Amino acid sequence: MRKPKFGRAILVLIIMFFAIIIYMMVAYKMVKPDDDKITQGVSIENVDVSGMTRGQAQEAIGQLMDKLSARTLEVDVNGDKVSTTMAEIGYACVTGPAIDQAMSVGKTESALSNYSELKRVEREGQNFDLEFTYSEDSLSKFVKKKCGSKCTKAKNSKIKMKNGKLVYTDAKQGVQIDVDQTTQDIKKALKDQEDQSIVQVTAKVEVSEPTVTKELAQRCKDKLGDYTTSFNAGNISRSKNVSNAASLINGTVVYPGKTFSVHDAISPMTEENGYYAAPSYNNGQVVESIGGGVCQVSSTLYNALLEAELEIVQRNPHSMMVTYVEPSRDAAIAGDYKDLKFKNNTDVPIYIQAGTYSGNVYFNIYGEETRSSDRTVTFQSETLETIQPGKDKVTYDKTQPESYFVVTQEAHTGYKAVLWKIVTQNGKTKKTQVNASTYKAEPRYVTKGAAKATATPKATEEAKTTAKPTSAPKATQAPAATAAPTAAPEAEESQTTETN
Repeated sequence: MRKPKFGRAILVLIIMFFAIIIYMMVAYKMVKPDDDKITQGVSIENVDVSGMTRGQAQEAIGQLMDKLSARTLEVDVNGDKVSTTMAEIGYACVTGPAIDQAMSVGKTESALSNYSELKRVEREGQNFDLEFTYSEDSLSKFVKKKCGSKCTKAKNSKIKMKNGKLVYTDAKQGVQIDVDQTTQDIKKALKDQEDQSIVQVTAKVEVSEPTVTKELAQRCKDKLGDYTTSFNAGNISRSKNVSNAASLINGTVVYPGKTFSVHDAISPMTEENGYYAAPSYNNGQVVESIGGGVCQVSSTLYNALLEAELEIVQRNPHSMMVTYVEPSRDAAIAGDYKDLKFKNNTDVPIYIQAGTYSGNVYFNIYGEETRSSDRTVTFQSETLETIQPGKDKVTYDKTQPESYFVVTQEAHTGYKAVLWKIVTQNGKTKKTQVNASTYKAEPRYVTKGAAKATATPKATEEAKTTAKPTSAPKATQAPAATAAPTAAPEAEESQTTETN
């Protein structure tokens, strides 16, 4: 008797199952949204788009975007307010994917699944988020420039010379904006504050400390080294170049660990930068070039730095000898390949004082004196070899008579030299080589006349016999094969051409 009852129960369940399916199919047809419309309970970015067509939903989202785009972004940077519009940061959104999702609710699965989805959405609702975009470049530019303009860099204590004494300014803390973090905070706020007409963000800032405090700057108080060389004040153009280059270096502060370049400090070698044409060395000849004379400035500084015992990073000799310092005590400047550089290898800023007076150029180097009081330092130039200039280089001028003879450039003797540093301390003396230099020899340059003698015109009548001379005509003195070798006064490397 039990088996028939069990079979009937199963049959009843089957009938009920199919009845439910048929009911849900019928019910789905009753609630199924039109293919071109969005079902009830669906929203996009919290905007109700139930029953809307794609076009209507696009219009509704457009109105939302108009509202969102009209907002103002205001960033608080350390108490200062900086604002911009959404348009300036390229604010926009991509609406297509969200509308596609809204249109597909209750339409893509089986009738049973669709019905269940429609009922869930009707009961709970379904919101689709928009994908908002920004111009990363515009947003970054806003944060870096507009917001960053309210920040201040840390100010180091400055060292100046007033009335012959060093004075020091106060150092100040700086405030720097954290660009990456502030940018991320802005993006989050634009989303979280959609209902606000003004989106407010507080910038992430960091306090930066000065690298040179007033206490550190005040330790730069001692003269570590000085040097002076003389020049011909009558050579106006060259004198102006020396004065100009010295003034461009004067007042320079080199912080600990930093490297100073003379080339960078005095460039460019142009008339606009205060330079004139003056003698320079170029491929073994003395020529006029803009900036001639600045090498005397670098050479004078070089010797002051040696006295201060600072680290020389780069120094080059001239191609030929100069007159204002001994061999191996010069420092040439030419283009960007011959430069004088030194590194501040101390713990205290280095102050450079420079100037000219009465045909002299001088340098004073200030810092903190840490050397022993019984330490004495001297420098000795030693010539290892002298190189003779050789035969004259002759140029013939066909426009001048054979008697014409002009020396266009005197000869230069070449040298090989070294510079020694001699230190005496605690009763002991130590001698070390500082550098080695080679200066080229150059012959004398002369110009001789080479014009051919003109033929005597034929006489139209017999010429009268002239009386015999009472004595032989005085012969002109033959030019010497070479002149005494000298260094060209106040000429140095051309600023554009390598001479070695």
